[in-house]
Amino acid sequence: MVKEKILRNNLYIGLLVLITSEILLIKNIPFMKTWFFCFAWWSFITIVDSLNFRKRGHSPLSDSPKGFLFTAFISVFVWLIFELFNLRLKNWTYHELPHSFWKRWLGFFISFASVIPAIQELALFFESFLKKVRKFIPFQVKVTNRLLSGFIVLGVFSILLPLSWPKIFFPLVWICFILVLEPINYWLENETFLRELEGKRWTKILSWLLAGCTAGIFWELWNFCAESHWQYSLPFLNFWKVFQMPVIGYTGFLPFALEIFALYQFIYWLNKKFKGKIVLKSLAFIFLLLFYATSFYLIDMFTLVR
Repeated sequence: MVKEKILRNNLYIGLLVLITSEILLIKNIPFMKTWFFCFAWWSFITIVDSLNFRKRGHSPLSDSPKGFLFTAFISVFVWLIFELFNLRLKNWTYHELPHSFWKRWLGFFISFASVIPAIQELALFFESFLKKVRKFIPFQVKVTNRLLSGFIVLGVFSILLPLSWPKIFFPLVWICFILVLEPINYWLENETFLRELEGKRWTKILSWLLAGCTAGIFWELWNFCAESHWQYSLPFLNFWKVFQMPVIGYTGFLPFALEIFALYQFIYWLNKKFKGKIVLKSLAFIFLLLFYATSFYLIDMFTLVR
């Protein structure tokens, strides 16, 4: 089939684009110095999707191109939540971005759209190798309403504390949505790590943790290589940097991946609720576009260093 041939050949197309991008970057081609991060990530996503298709017989792109595009579009919204937190936390700044606002905003959109697809593809890739892990971790988690309610209370505090005292509690941003949304997803019968652990199934959570760690390393590597990049300024932890990231900061990528999973499951549930409701979907789409534009403007005003 033509579709299967394309999905298999995406491995070579992705490798070609990635290698070409790196060569052009080494040669100091101005265009690639600005756009390298975008080319690197989307070629990498194409590569891993093809590997998933080859190993599993299906992948996010093969299952539903429309669903894949929805994931990328929603990924922008999810990452912008953390950008808005950063307006208060001031943990990172952007440097050497294009002067033209439309190029800069396009770069924001393309970069942020890669976050969920990248982690999702990596998680599926690692899951293929961890199917027997339940044999080595036999214990299970007992989920009760009291436990779920406790998680939500802790999650609310984990949102409020960084906003109130950002220099002390800024790390809580990277766990707050797990605590809030895992219980909600559990009650809504969405996919959750809690339900997996309740059934002594550890494969999914370990796969997403590995995906977060791997994505974090590539994020920082390719950010370090690109001229258009971000820089960190973490209170008390801004030392022993690997690329641009303080070494302790890499631990944040693990819970961040779990947050991405929880946020996506909740948004996917909302999208299913809007099925067939054209007016509501249209209004939601318009809201998201306005939210993106407003957030990009705020990044320009407060996070971008000119």
